[in-house]
Amino acid sequence: MLGLMLGLPLAEPAGAQDGPPAPRVASAVKNLRFVPLAALPRAPGGAGRQAGCPGEVVPAQSEAAQAVAARDWFVTGEAALGRYRAVSFASDLQQGTSGTCFIADGNVGLFDGTRLVALVYGAGRTGAVGRIAARAGGVRLWDGDLPPSPVGDLTLRPDGTLSLEPLPAVESVCGGRGAVPAIRGQPIDTARAALIAAGWTPVKGPPSDDARERDLARRGVIEVDGCSGTGLAYCSFRYAGAAGALSVTTTGDGDLPEVHEYGVTCR
Repeated sequence: MLGLMLGLPLAEPAGAQDGPPAPRVASAVKNLRFVPLAALPRAPGGAGRQAGCPGEVVPAQSEAAQAVAARDWFVTGEAALGRYRAVSFASDLQQGTSGTCFIADGNVGLFDGTRLVALVYGAGRTGAVGRIAARAGGVRLWDGDLPPSPVGDLTLRPDGTLSLEPLPAVESVCGGRGAVPAIRGQPIDTARAALIAAGWTPVKGPPSDDARERDLARRGVIEVDGCSGTGLAYCSFRYAGAAGALSVTTTGDGDLPEVHEYGVTCR
């Protein structure tokens, strides 16, 4: 059953091989499985495949990532997590609109040196796991959808358990000098109210002849900084706070588009 859900040949549980015992793993993220695993099979399709969006494939820097690449997987990211190395990889990458990339059969392997000890994977073939990046206190996971969204954080608990946790309701930024509430997926008017309550001040955008930007400003969203009329219909918004500058990106062409992502530039 495990091998069928992964789209991989059945692999041996980590505890079945010689060496240090497998770490405990725990997941509280819906639709993501986190299991001990010791043997990584070759990627479906084998060697010689071309990535549809080669810019998403990163050089395999660590020995763990090199071991993944040697099994014909496309490496999409790696990051340290305590004594472990997290490596994200996939078997298929397809170019999408607006420079996006759809990642299929995505996984995240946890390695102790070059030894695979655990694997994160989705309940289906598409969209569940795409890439990873280091963050304070752990490793953040994104899905493989268009456009990608964060889905959870890998952390190492004090007792040694590898834990996959949901995104926080409020994210501390800039060394604790600021905080951003969970605004992803919210309409921009709802998101901006939450940001203002958290101490972020809208920065009035420049004058614009764009009908969509002017409509947002008339609706009171004065911080609109630009919109794209093609692809995923991105719009950007700017805020200022004691910790630094906050940028928010929405997608969709509705009257009040929904927040997709944000980023903070600390002072």
